[in-house]
Amino acid sequence: MSAPVGRPAGTGEWVDLAQPMYEQMPRALPESQVCFTPQYIETGPPGSAVRITHLTLSTHVGTHVDAALHFLPGGRSIEQYPVDAFVGPGIVVDARREGVVPVTRAEIEAMDLDVRAGDIVLFCFGYGRHFGTPAYRDHPYLGDDTADWLVERGVKLVGVDTTTPDLGGAHRPPDYAYPVHMTLLPRDILIIEHLGPRLEELVGRRVEVNAVPLPIRSGDGAPAPVIARPVPDEEIR
Repeated sequence: MSAPVGRPAGTGEWVDLAQPMYEQMPRALPESQVCFTPQYIETGPPGSAVRITHLTLSTHVGTHVDAALHFLPGGRSIEQYPVDAFVGPGIVVDARREGVVPVTRAEIEAMDLDVRAGDIVLFCFGYGRHFGTPAYRDHPYLGDDTADWLVERGVKLVGVDTTTPDLGGAHRPPDYAYPVHMTLLPRDILIIEHLGPRLEELVGRRVEVNAVPLPIRSGDGAPAPVIARPVPDEEIR
């Protein structure tokens, strides 16, 4: 029997990797605004009002993609990237750990991962389940040398289930230079932040990823309803 239209043969079911959006959701910067305001508009006879919710929303809260413009004046904004920058094959790396612990290049090389040029690499720290709790602030991160390793492998998109792939805000020294962002974004290797807890279902697998964000004109980033599905019989090492 042939595979259903739009679904490659041998590909599993889609898994939702986005976090829910709500007013009290975690944010990396206290200045980031999140406000949902419902409005009811009468459309005819009494009782026939429709509800419309107005959003005041930072582009860097919830599950979202960072564009180069986020850190680089003159860098590309989110709507300037082709759709192909956000979709394609990739892997989910099992980097689960507790606390402010980096993933080093030596560690990642010892995993002997099947990372291919053009891959989307999603790091599962196991922190998607801590979203909205105090533990979410004290999360793992990618070492500077791991970012270099990703560049050398020619990946196109990197994702994490934490606030940032860099050291978390509560632990940064005053002169912190965001080494992971500043290694990846100048090369238009984009970054997904705040992936959800179901990422753990896909650890150790090759996957197909769709992380197309909202095409916000001149956006330094944008929310993205990230989904992925496993490619059966393809482990990442």
